[in-house]
Amino acid sequence: MTLMTVVLPVRSVRKKSSGFLKFWKSPAPESPSNIEIHPAQTVLDLPTEIWLDILSYVPEHSLDALSRTCNRLRWITLPLLFRSQLFFPFLETFTFRRLDRTFNEYQERINQRVSFMSSAPMAGIIQELHILYYGPGYNRRHNVTHTPMEGGFDALFSALPNFQHLTKLILQYPSCNDALFGALKQLQHLLSFELEVSSAASGTIPIPAQKEFILNRTYSPIKLFPSDEFSLYFLFPAQLEVLVAGFTGTETIARALNLTHENATLDLAVRFVASPHLHGALAACPNLTSLRLRSSALDGHVSPTPAPSHLPATLIPHLTSFHGPPDFALIFSPHRTLRALRLWSSHSVSSVSAPWLVHGILSQLSMSMGLRLTSLDLGVTLLPHSLFAAIRDVFPSLERLAVNAHLDSFHPGTVVRHTLHAPPSPPSIPADAKFEPTGNRLPAEMYVNLRLPASLRIHSLRLGTQLAGAPDTDTDADSPDHNSELATLWESAKEVMGAFPNGYDPTSWRRWLVDRPWYVVEWNRVEEEKFDSDGQGEEARHGKDEEEDTEVVRGRISIEYGEHFFQGFQRGMRIAPPRAVRGFGI
Repeated sequence: MTLMTVVLPVRSVRKKSSGFLKFWKSPAPESPSNIEIHPAQTVLDLPTEIWLDILSYVPEHSLDALSRTCNRLRWITLPLLFRSQLFFPFLETFTFRRLDRTFNEYQERINQRVSFMSSAPMAGIIQELHILYYGPGYNRRHNVTHTPMEGGFDALFSALPNFQHLTKLILQYPSCNDALFGALKQLQHLLSFELEVSSAASGTIPIPAQKEFILNRTYSPIKLFPSDEFSLYFLFPAQLEVLVAGFTGTETIARALNLTHENATLDLAVRFVASPHLHGALAACPNLTSLRLRSSALDGHVSPTPAPSHLPATLIPHLTSFHGPPDFALIFSPHRTLRALRLWSSHSVSSVSAPWLVHGILSQLSMSMGLRLTSLDLGVTLLPHSLFAAIRDVFPSLERLAVNAHLDSFHPGTVVRHTLHAPPSPPSIPADAKFEPTGNRLPAEMYVNLRLPASLRIHSLRLGTQLAGAPDTDTDADSPDHNSELATLWESAKEVMGAFPNGYDPTSWRRWLVDRPWYVVEWNRVEEEKFDSDGQGEEARHGKDEEEDTEVVRGRISIEYGEHFFQGFQRGMRIAPPRAVRGFGI
């Protein structure tokens, strides 16, 4: 392998420089040539390609620890540690971080990192580049002024064409100039591109994304719109699949859509329905299959022009999924074969609808959609019997139903979702328990019987709720307190699911507050072969009630919850939130 001399500042990679450069100067660890190669005896003997596939599921913050275990894993994981790079070339960021260096030293360090990362063979490793004003997940709503470091941005723009394997680029508040435009045109393999621009942005920016493009997707209520002099054009319009825009970027996307041809998914702000470019934008996407309309904190302060009452049947004829406010579903459903409806537009608890409002909308939807809907997500305060009866009558082909499964506690940061499939220790099964599964036995706590209408063949049910107990605590996993919290969590989950539909109350365990943990209890119908063959299993699946046309259906439950944390300025750094908001759910 050809050796390369790299001149680094003393402070740049002080802790990692020796190991990193030593890695590049040495070949991959190999078995001695005089030893006969046998089939893999340990996991370390697996081929590198398999290890890379395994490591694709490992969180980034765990790769550093894994690289310290042995030479073999260090050789495999070191390139992965550098595949994602974060840069913060903003004056406000330098002030916020309070680093032990001057502003000129901070900017020089950025330039040195750019020079190092864009050199061979480093440039071939970089797959993701994040140019941000704050670390991911930081609450930036207090600040709308971001002053770019021109020297840092110029160095990054010059280096962009060197990253030929770059697949994801996040670019916030760049200087819109010819250097940026020229660099973006040379990115030929970029799959995902997220761009955030200020109100001072101008010019026509080329968009090299080939799969997903995101514009001004921000959760800040303090935002200004880009000027009319700012526009976009897509370099690969026939390959672009997903377009996402926040409140201040929706109109820009709507104008640009008149020039594109192929999109499968649009994810825009609710104000899109009031845009004068609505019909032209939809006409430019004849193969659109999924449409999402999001609401934001600004929607209540803006009075857009009235939305159209219907759309021509020739527009988006292939639409199969609508996600947004319930009343807007009436605009997009006629003359289209919708298979999935998600009638909510925000994760906020305050965005749920009153049951009597949704009831009327579902009745109107039935006249335009017939019996074709298979998946329905609702955001409602409660699910009264009348609303559930309407769902049964209007959508008899429904296979998946979710109620309040989207609700989230409102906190900035990153959420990693986890699923609990079983209690920590299998409990004893009561002697009088009916329809006990045999063979590959599972804990009884995972099963709940539901009484459902015989005409409604639901296979999956998801209920958002607040539960007692907790998925984890600061105590040891083997301690009685830890097991007690988990047991309480499972018991409350079983009670919530067992009370469905008439007794479902998402806030039965705690008050309805946005800063309380939210969970999702999922129930999946158990197939007939899961039960024993003495006939009881069939009875469990079809235990019809003599008085009502219902049946008792058995299913397996699981609990989903979210782990909340902040991502720091260092790659892979995770900062735990205050304990008061830990463990909030999805």
